Amino acid sequence: MAHLVSTNRDRLIEFGRTIGLPADRLQFKPLKDPRTGIRRNAWHWDLVGPDLPPSVPAVSASAGRRDDR
Repeated sequence: MAHLVSTNRDRLIEFGRTIGLPADRLQFKPLKDPRTGIRRNAWHWDLVGPDLPPSVPAVSASAGRRDDR
């Protein structure tokens, strides 16, 4: 499961419409802003099954490092 979350309800509904998420499944839940610790109004969709975005392959810790021997 994943969550698609925003504090901007209208923008979230607009985006959800473009990817086929029905507005009637949108849920309201005040969430704590990790930057300030203050609760803010937020809306989210629970994404499960076919609504989940495709998996991204894991990248190893050594990826992108050059070996300058």
